[in-house]
Amino acid sequence: MLFESDILADFSYFIIFAQNLQNNNSINTVVTIFMEIADITKTRNEIHVNLANRHLTMALSLLQKLVGESGLWILDDELKRINTAYGFMLQYLSNGVLDPQRNAILSQLIDDTYTLTDKASISLLDTRSSHIFYVRHKASKTTSLQSLIEEYNVERNKLNLINSVEESSRDTVAARSITVQCERLESDIFNQVWSTFPTPASDVDLMTGLMGNETIPAHLKSLIISALLLGLTTFYDEPKLALLLRCYATGGGNDDLKLRALINAVIATFLHRKRLACSEFIKKELSKLEEVPSFKQDLRLIFTRLIHSRNTDNISRKMREGLMPEINKMSPDLFNKIKGKTPGTIDISEIEENPQWQEWLDKSGISRKLEEFNEIQLEGGDVFISTFAKLKSYPFFNTLSNWFLPYHDKSSVVSDAFGSSRSALTSLFKMMPILCDSDKYSMLLSMASAPQAQRDMMFQQFDAQREQFEELQSDAGQSLIKMRDIIVNRYIQDLYRFFKLYSRRREFISIFDTDINLMEVESLRCYIGDTETLSILAEFYFKNGFYNDAIKYFNYMLKNHDANPHVYQKIGYAYQALGKYREALKSYSRYELADDTDSWNLKQMAQCYRSLHNHDKAIEYFGRALELSPQSVQLCLNLGHCYLDRADYDNALQQYYKADFMSGAKHRAWRPIAWCCFMLGKNEEALNYYEKIVTEDSPTSQDYLNYGHLRQAMGEMGKAIELYRKSLELENKNIDSFSKLYVADSKYLLAKGITAEDYALVLDAVIS
Repeated sequence: MLFESDILADFSYFIIFAQNLQNNNSINTVVTIFMEIADITKTRNEIHVNLANRHLTMALSLLQKLVGESGLWILDDELKRINTAYGFMLQYLSNGVLDPQRNAILSQLIDDTYTLTDKASISLLDTRSSHIFYVRHKASKTTSLQSLIEEYNVERNKLNLINSVEESSRDTVAARSITVQCERLESDIFNQVWSTFPTPASDVDLMTGLMGNETIPAHLKSLIISALLLGLTTFYDEPKLALLLRCYATGGGNDDLKLRALINAVIATFLHRKRLACSEFIKKELSKLEEVPSFKQDLRLIFTRLIHSRNTDNISRKMREGLMPEINKMSPDLFNKIKGKTPGTIDISEIEENPQWQEWLDKSGISRKLEEFNEIQLEGGDVFISTFAKLKSYPFFNTLSNWFLPYHDKSSVVSDAFGSSRSALTSLFKMMPILCDSDKYSMLLSMASAPQAQRDMMFQQFDAQREQFEELQSDAGQSLIKMRDIIVNRYIQDLYRFFKLYSRRREFISIFDTDINLMEVESLRCYIGDTETLSILAEFYFKNGFYNDAIKYFNYMLKNHDANPHVYQKIGYAYQALGKYREALKSYSRYELADDTDSWNLKQMAQCYRSLHNHDKAIEYFGRALELSPQSVQLCLNLGHCYLDRADYDNALQQYYKADFMSGAKHRAWRPIAWCCFMLGKNEEALNYYEKIVTEDSPTSQDYLNYGHLRQAMGEMGKAIELYRKSLELENKNIDSFSKLYVADSKYLLAKGITAEDYALVLDAVIS
């Protein structure tokens, strides 16, 4: 259906609008001209593309459709003003008039067109879309930020008055009621800030005053900072971005607020990087941050942590598919033996620290997985999202603002969950660097309903973390840097959870599904484009398999002209991992100019040539690598494989024999030796090696298949069928799979004189 309930409610407006249109004499005609949501969004996107390319004429032509559809005279007047100004500019240009301000004026006109496009789009979507932004935006028109703040201050004064009474005489029921009312108003303020567009100067002044008011709770200031980001993810709003930058610059001694503001500003500048190219105002605001001593360090830290967030899905997968399944395999009796624990109360750290079980842990592979888990955690990896994703279904998380609410001891959630034990719990939670605020609330809500035994175990774990955190705080040498890292990491994790787990997350741009590359932001590039920073980011991407991104950042390093030649090797390896072998060879060749005796580099080049089926080049480079590492079993085998690729069985066999006599070969040459002997007609020698494979090694389906080929070529059909049936068994008795393997080798058997009839009969005998 074209109309939603909110459009029907305002239908009288559209009738009036229709009466002003020529040749539209019925309501049915009006219906046909209304733009659908998809049409509005498409037109808006097309305008943005044209503006990004500075094609203002086409953008204004498209904008006329949106403004005309809105029927708002104030938007129409603004469009006429832009058209007139741009028309004069083009006229002066045609007349050859020199205007030194032309580029500045053009940038301003483009920016004004962007803003008018957004205004027109919102005016249309307000009456058409059920998207949460437009629902909130319509609601924001019925109130004001000032009235909400005034009401909030009244309620807080009441609460302060109640709390000024001694606890024994305090009206706790009234206190809780007012606390809940304050929290509702905090959520309303959050919604008002993020959904108001464009932000009026009066609201900017109000928020600036709040940020500087020490009587306003820090958690409300944090909510406002998050609301500014949320608004910026939907529509670019220069006052919102400017306010974030000023919050960082003038945030006083509250590092948490300052860093949250800068994180949000960084994300917003990236999201709107093309549009910021026209904003001299924001460029000036950014330049002012150079006066903040920690700015460059903070920006680098934030950039690094945002990039690290790209690895969260990989970490979750490792936890879900690696460590936890192994832990779950532990039988109940093993749990019972470890310090008398039961499966329901086991603590992974206790298993790891018990020497009695260390040998078992090592053999099971859990020790290695735990070490990897600890390493990821020490690096700030988000190891808990897969666990806490299941704890975001509490009603608490139905309120959008609660996803951004800092953990604080005045919260009604804390009071309701633990009552008299609140102070002890809050003390522990405040010092938990490994949990972001969102997960702390999840843990609170979960613990409130947990049995006492499990709750006690959780307290013990928190105590252990508190000792570690206190130790960190006592280290004066690195405390400041570490604390800022913890703040940044936790807040980015809060953001990640919202944009990945919120029930209506699809109505927001998914900022963590793309590479937040600040090198694409002209105003920030100069602060993070040094070789050291780029190296850290490139190595992170390289280590975690984000090869396209690694290539991008390694190339940034090369532009600095002071990169190590090994960068070419890593670029080559990244291309090779992506299957782009020609590009890989170009990079490996660049490194070869610096060092043509690097055996590893030669081997990788040989692998690329082999993948490109350039057998001669592959043989050349494997040969050069083997000269440098003559005792390398793998190089001998690889060189043999290259000869085998071009059916040079004699030379291949020489390399395989050589490899087989080397220490550490471990039967790796037996299979290719057996096959080469088969192809060369050395049946007895091939028979000897296949017998060794099936009796002394771990034979595969392919081994029995190849051995069957040999027996069939020797005329021993019965033995061949027996071997083929073993191959079929190892294919899980999948006849289709086995048949494909058998048929694929037909050319070898036919070349050995096997008739097509016998070849087909053997297959039927195997599968009958």
